[in-house]
Amino acid sequence: MSATPFDRIHHLVTVPVLVGERTARFVLDTGIGLTLLSQRLSAAIGCRSGGSTFTGRRMSGQEVTVPLATAPPLSIGGVTRRDHVVGIMALDGFPPEVGAVDGFLSLAFFEAVPFTVDYARGTVIVESSTSVEQRARAGAAVPVRPERDGPAVDAFMRLDLPGGRTIEAEIDMGSDSLILDETLADAVGVDLHRDGVQRVRGRDETGHAYTRSFTRLAGSISATEAPSVAQPDPDVMFQRIIYDGLVGDAFLRRFTVTYDLPRERVIFGPGNASI
Repeated sequence: MSATPFDRIHHLVTVPVLVGERTARFVLDTGIGLTLLSQRLSAAIGCRSGGSTFTGRRMSGQEVTVPLATAPPLSIGGVTRRDHVVGIMALDGFPPEVGAVDGFLSLAFFEAVPFTVDYARGTVIVESSTSVEQRARAGAAVPVRPERDGPAVDAFMRLDLPGGRTIEAEIDMGSDSLILDETLADAVGVDLHRDGVQRVRGRDETGHAYTRSFTRLAGSISATEAPSVAQPDPDVMFQRIIYDGLVGDAFLRRFTVTYDLPRERVIFGPGNASI
């Protein structure tokens, strides 16, 4: 086991990553799919694309294409990947504090290695085969469906909503609160046009126009296979998206969360529901 302290940018978890011989700051983001290096860092270390590209889709459906490269050795917590395929992306469209990071570290980096985000202690822990089983005995193991698209990896879990609807939600550390497709509003008892629902129109960092509706659900959301893994009365954002939903930081930080992709599970251990 090896523990690495993390910092926060708002709801985002950031960790130090050794890129070759250079220490960089990355956002740890289970919903990003593909590990990304900023154009600034790529230029500084001489990491160049070999000409291939990757096209992924954001939750709102628009396609984003980035050049691919093989990164120099990337290391965190004793784990080193020497063959990790990454995208190179300008981060100028993000808020300044996020655009200042050097990249995003995705689940693809940890595809063969379980790791834990201990929110209460502010650490990311690389697990051993022994320690991950100790986590499983002490917590609640929830099956996940990994989704692989070339060099990108995401993970989805079944989530029960107020009103009895079960959905498949992406586990997304990069999101703040629960996000649901707007077609699910009726199923959870929300009228998107009622008083008290805040509606916001704007453009995201890629220039895509959106309409988002913000409110609070009455009742709990919970892991279908582990009802004790729950969040009462969650804040929710509705938007037209390509998934049923995304479960983000507000849910995850209530627990100590172990991502064990080799065994296709996420283990929710005791945490601190007040953070």
